[in-house]
Amino acid sequence: MAKRNIATAFGAAVLVSFGGMAFGQSAPTLNLYGTTGLIDMPSAESQPDAQINGTFSHSKTGNKVSLSFQLTNRLSGTFRFADLDGWAVNGSSEDRSFDLQFRVLDEGDYLPAIAIGLRDFTGNGAFGSEYIVATKNILPSLKMTAGVGWGRLSDSTTLRSGANPQGGVPTSKQWFQGPVGVFGGLEWKAPLKGLTLKAEYSSDEYTREVAAGATTKESPFNFGVEYKTKRGISYGLYYLNGSEVALRFSAALNPKRPPAPGAMERAPIPVVARPVNYSTSTAWVTKPGFNKTTRSQFSQLLKDQGLAVEALALSGTSAELRLRNKTYNAGAQAIGRAARVMAFVLPHSVETFVITPVVNGLPAASVTLKRADVEALENKAQGTEMMLQRAVFANAGPLPEGAEYNEELYPKLRWSLSPYVSLSVFDGSGPLRASAGVRASADYYVAPGLSFSGAVTQRVFGNESKEIPPTSGLPRVRTDRALYRQQGKTALERLTVDYLFKPSPNLFGRVSAGYLETMFGGVSAELLWKPADSRWGIGAEINYVKQRDFDQLLGFQAYSVATGHLSAYWQVNDDMSAQLDVGRYLAGDWGATLSVDRVFANGWKIGAYATLTDASYADYGEGSFTKGFRLSVPLAWGIGTPNRKSYAIDMNTLARDGGARLNVDNRLFGLVSEYHRPGLETGWARFWR
Repeated sequence: MAKRNIATAFGAAVLVSFGGMAFGQSAPTLNLYGTTGLIDMPSAESQPDAQINGTFSHSKTGNKVSLSFQLTNRLSGTFRFADLDGWAVNGSSEDRSFDLQFRVLDEGDYLPAIAIGLRDFTGNGAFGSEYIVATKNILPSLKMTAGVGWGRLSDSTTLRSGANPQGGVPTSKQWFQGPVGVFGGLEWKAPLKGLTLKAEYSSDEYTREVAAGATTKESPFNFGVEYKTKRGISYGLYYLNGSEVALRFSAALNPKRPPAPGAMERAPIPVVARPVNYSTSTAWVTKPGFNKTTRSQFSQLLKDQGLAVEALALSGTSAELRLRNKTYNAGAQAIGRAARVMAFVLPHSVETFVITPVVNGLPAASVTLKRADVEALENKAQGTEMMLQRAVFANAGPLPEGAEYNEELYPKLRWSLSPYVSLSVFDGSGPLRASAGVRASADYYVAPGLSFSGAVTQRVFGNESKEIPPTSGLPRVRTDRALYRQQGKTALERLTVDYLFKPSPNLFGRVSAGYLETMFGGVSAELLWKPADSRWGIGAEINYVKQRDFDQLLGFQAYSVATGHLSAYWQVNDDMSAQLDVGRYLAGDWGATLSVDRVFANGWKIGAYATLTDASYADYGEGSFTKGFRLSVPLAWGIGTPNRKSYAIDMNTLARDGGARLNVDNRLFGLVSEYHRPGLETGWARFWR
C-alpha cells in the first residue's frame, strides 16, 4: 500500500502544477470527491464554464485523485482514481470512477438551484450513488444545501455493487432504486477573505469501510474549514464521521483565462486604404518579373507575421495567396493578417483577395474577401461580424494558371531536437505515470503534398515502463505497451512517407506507408468528403498493418490485421464537434466510437469518447469497454506568445485491446477542418488581431 500512496502523491504533484497556472475567480467550493459540494455531499452549483479542477484528498479510508470538467454551462464530469486503504470492492483496493452532474434549474430570487447527479455510475460500485440536490444562498455569506440520495447516499447499510464485477458498465438498472437518504448542510464565508466554514449531515454510512474495520461511523455530522487563494488553489481540513480527520487540496484552471493576460505578439500591419481616385489600370500585369517581385515582398512581410507564402497567383483585378500558417492557433487570425499584407502590397486594381491556407502541401479551403470590405471594416464597430457575413468560403480549386510556388519550400528539410514528456493518466497501474527524454525529428518535403517524416526518441527517466500488463482475451495490440516502453528506451517512433492530394474540390486524400506509430507499421489510405462551408463531413480509412517488435527498431512480429473505419463528422456549433467512427479495430473486433469535443478559439480542446465493439466484456477485461476524457492544451495559452504546438493528454479508464485504433499522423479532418467555415467561425473574433 505504501507504493500506492506514493503513486497517488505523485498524481497530486501534477495537480500542483495545474495550480501554478491557475487564475483565481469566484467559483463554488469543492468536496472530497473533487466535485462541487460540501464535504462528502454534493451541491447543486456549477463551476464556471470550461473550468478544470484537479483534486487530491486523503482520509483514513484512502486517497482520491480527481479531475473535474465543467463540460458545458450546466453539465460537469469527473474522472477519479481512488486508492482504498483497509477495504476493497470486488477484491480490489483500487477504483476508477466517473461522475456526471446536470444543473436542471438556476437559482432565482425564491427558488434554489437544483441538480441531478450520478456518482461512480460505471465503476465497481465503491462510491456508486445518485442524487437530487438543491442549493440556495440565504445571505451573501451563507448558503444552504439539501438533497436526497440513493446507493451510498441512501442512509442505509444495504450494500450495492456494480452491474459488472469488471466495472466500466453503466449501472442504469440500479439508478434511483432502493432506500432513499436525506443529506444537507451549510456553508459560511468567514470575514477573512478566502476562508470558508462548512457543516453537513451526511447520508453515507461508510458500510464497506466500517465492515472491513477501516474506519468507524460515530456521527453523521461532518465539519470543515477551507482556505482559497487568489490563484484558485484551495486547501481543506475536515472532521469526518466523528472519528477521523481528512485533508483536501485542489487547483483550478480555465481555458478561457490564460495565465499570461493579453498576448505578446507582433502587431499586425495596418490596412492601407486606396486613395479616393485610385488607378484601375492593370498594365502592371505585363510588367516582366512583377509576380516574382511581389511574391518576394509578400514573403518578407508575412515572415515578419509568422506566416509563409506557399504560392501566389496574380491577375488584373484579383489575387490568390496560398498561405502557410506556422504561428496562430486561430486560423482566422492568420487569414486576417494575410489580408492586411495583401492590401499593403498589391496594386490598386486588385479588388478580390482569395486566401487559401495550405496544410502539409494540401490546400484546405479558400476564403474570398473584397478589398473594399477590408479597408472599410478594420476599425468599424461590428466590423468583425460584418466581415464574416461578407466573406465567401469555398473549396480550394487547382492552382491557378500562372501561379508560382515559393522556390524556398520544395524540396526542404526541416529537423528539430527537443525534450518530450509522455504521460499515462489513470491507467491500470495508478493515477499517473510519466517518462521524459529527447526526441529528434525530421521532415523532408519533396513536393506539395509529398513528404518523408521520422522521429527517434531516447528515454532518459520515468516509470511508464513499470506498468503491469493486464490480462486480455484478445490479441495484445495495446496491453503490451509496457513491454514497448521497457525494451524501447531508444526507439524509432515513426518513419513514413505521406502523400496528401485533392482528387476533386470537395474530396481530400491521403496515403501513408512505413512505421506508422510505436506499435504498428504498414500502409494507411484515407478519403474525406468535406465541403468548405458545411458542418458535415464523411470519411473512409483503410489500413493493413503489422505489429512492430518491442524494441521499436526495424523488426516486426507475426501479428497483422486489416483495419479501417467509416467516419461521420459534425460541427454542432461554434465550439462543439462530434464524430462517429464505425469499423474494424486493431484486435479484429468490429464496433463504433462516438466522441464529442469542445473546441475553444485559443486552441484548447476538451472531449470525451466511448467505444463499443463485439468483443465480450470477459475478453475485454477490466473496464468492459473503452471510454475516457481527452485534453489538448495549446502551448500559446500558457506562454502568451503565438505558437501552434499543443500537448495532448488522454485519460482513458484503462488501456485495453478492444476498441483500439491505429494512431496514424495526418488524418485529414484534423488537417483541413480548421480552415473550413465552421472551424474559422470558432476563432473569427481574432480576425483583426
